[in-house]
Amino acid sequence: MELIQAKGDTWYLAAAELIPLYRLEGGRCILLDSGLESEREALSAALDRAGLTPVGVFGSHTHRDHSVNNGWLRERYGTRICLPEGEAVIASTPLMCKQVYASLSLEGLMEDCGGMVCRADETVGPEDGTAEFLGVPFRVLHAPGHTPDHICTITPDGVCYTADLMLAGPALESARLPYHYVHAVARASMEKLRDAAGGCACCIAAHRAVFRDPTPVVADNLALLDRMGGEMLELLRTPLTLGELVAAVVERKKLLTRSELKAARYARSVQCFVEYLRDTGRLDVVVDRGMRRFVRR
Repeated sequence: MELIQAKGDTWYLAAAELIPLYRLEGGRCILLDSGLESEREALSAALDRAGLTPVGVFGSHTHRDHSVNNGWLRERYGTRICLPEGEAVIASTPLMCKQVYASLSLEGLMEDCGGMVCRADETVGPEDGTAEFLGVPFRVLHAPGHTPDHICTITPDGVCYTADLMLAGPALESARLPYHYVHAVARASMEKLRDAAGGCACCIAAHRAVFRDPTPVVADNLALLDRMGGEMLELLRTPLTLGELVAAVVERKKLLTRSELKAARYARSVQCFVEYLRDTGRLDVVVDRGMRRFVRR
């Protein structure tokens, strides 16, 4: 992992994802998310090389590629964990976590993502504004949609961590099935961020992109979601069950896998698209012999 300066005391670790951090006096730092379980040793080694001790994690949301190392960091360094209130509830117990990951069995969830279960020491309230954590005044923009209580964070240096709200750069170009828990809410959050982060020094997206102006990135993300929704409507010229639609999407996108976790993620992503298309009046639901079938209008 390479440690790169964004501006002032705001840096980021370049790994499979970008993990921003804010440097404090005395060789301490606050991480904005904690990365992948497979990279926890690399994360620790990179911090050690830089002479940094992670005294806090100011997390954006509870997902396996953002929060799975929180408990491990607490055990290893005594790191304090701060999460948005809604995300802290999700991370509080296995059963609460399963509320969001309903497509996995409880045992399967704990096997693949159990590290996400970690009670927060502090929480971020529901209002936008300044949230002080370990003496640092972070500016919080609530940006739900990707998850129920996802946030974007602006450091005192004016660097905005957009986390998973948007894709940018190569990740946007290669995206085949982007995920948002509730698409309409995520889209509104993107537009909100576009207006709120325009004056920031730069924006850091978790999936390996740093950019200055959020306006074209928001436009590109909205266009991507529109295009993906249109592709699903093309597959719904005849009524399909959700399972049939998932199979058609997976085949079309070449997302064939033997991983139960990936298959569950794909099914969840398709379901969230279907819910958005239904709520925006672009498909109908036909119930036949106890089965829901979806068809474009």
